[in-house]
Amino acid sequence: LPMTPPDPMDAGVYHGSEPGSSSRSGSGSGSGAAVLTAVHVIATERAALENLETLYQSDRMAQENLARAVDQIVRSMQRGGKLVVCGVGKSGKIGKKVEATMNSMGIHSAFLHPTEALHGDLGLIRPVDTLLLISFSGRTPELMLLLPHIPPTVPVIAITSHTTPTTCPLLSFLPPDLGILLPAPIHEDEESSFGVCAPTSSTTVALCLGDAVALAVARALHDQPGRGPAEVFKGYHPGGAIGAALAAAISTPSMSTSASTASLTSIPSDYLHSKPVTYPYQPYVGTGRMQELITDLFVPSDQIPTVSSSLSSAALLDILLTAIQHPTAKSWVFLSPTTIVPPTHTRSLCQNRNVDLPLSEIPDDGRFAVHATDWIRVPASRTREQTQRYLAGVAGVTPTSVVAVMDTLDPKLCLGFIEAKDL
Repeated sequence: LPMTPPDPMDAGVYHGSEPGSSSRSGSGSGSGAAVLTAVHVIATERAALENLETLYQSDRMAQENLARAVDQIVRSMQRGGKLVVCGVGKSGKIGKKVEATMNSMGIHSAFLHPTEALHGDLGLIRPVDTLLLISFSGRTPELMLLLPHIPPTVPVIAITSHTTPTTCPLLSFLPPDLGILLPAPIHEDEESSFGVCAPTSSTTVALCLGDAVALAVARALHDQPGRGPAEVFKGYHPGGAIGAALAAAISTPSMSTSASTASLTSIPSDYLHSKPVTYPYQPYVGTGRMQELITDLFVPSDQIPTVSSSLSSAALLDILLTAIQHPTAKSWVFLSPTTIVPPTHTRSLCQNRNVDLPLSEIPDDGRFAVHATDWIRVPASRTREQTQRYLAGVAGVTPTSVVAVMDTLDPKLCLGFIEAKDL
């Protein structure tokens, strides 16, 4: 194919027919026009990909941002988070394919439609997640409306036609450390290429860039001997032609039994263990489906309120009012940084007639407020199933036992809480 795509309108094969006409004259001009149109599209999109390749081969900023995006997604996975992909229209279709590719490579991902997010699905985005936005214009209104409502700790990666962050509206209100631009421009606009501005070259380069990020993340994330990207991919494809061709026994990663020995930065030193534990990232593979992580279930610590009254003067009513005023905490309430009231206990106050009872008169036996020494700590990279199996081996677990989800990279940091019964 020539480097410069030919314009089928200049080829002299239409003879008065519209492009794409099914006319079949004796000279076969209709079929010839269809072939030339198709070749023109293929050549144009190839040129767009060559332009993208040249950009990431030569542009230092594009290279650095690509490396940052990969590092950020890996970090989210290691902390028990996920990649949330957003897009509208054709970009949304590309986003769903990128999400599917990520999941097939053991990169926990979810697609979120921005309109649905504003009507309740916003809860899908957790503080440890990373958000990937796909928008050729970089100013899709639905995505712009979503941004003010995401947790402030969530980094945003944007695949757009912009080549500098300062010109991209989706990143204009984010601090530089939270906004990452992945430029995906095309060498010429689609209306000039094809006479219609339908997404074609633009979606091709966005899809290619999404695939590139997925493979780069997979190689960075799955770097253990015998558990590389190929092995993880096999584990998620037990059926169909891929499963038949790649059938291999992938053993489920063994669970560490040391999950309850991590410590929190906010716990006084006399409650700390002398040797903090680290949790290696272990993707759960071999079942043919993406497992639900406990970070999809917990209530983030930064959403849980603390009773404003001092413990010496606070009453049960103060806990109830604090819970009512903070519905996103789902009835979790801190009494102090090291003492928490789980939802079942908080809701029981509605049945208690003596809500004026001072907290100081409640026996400190752990049956109402749970101290940090009694939290069951598990790493954020655990799946729901792994955590269930782990809890089954812990003595004294009750439905209202407090499960503290710890940062996988920093086991002293508590990310959120779950009641055992919710697992």
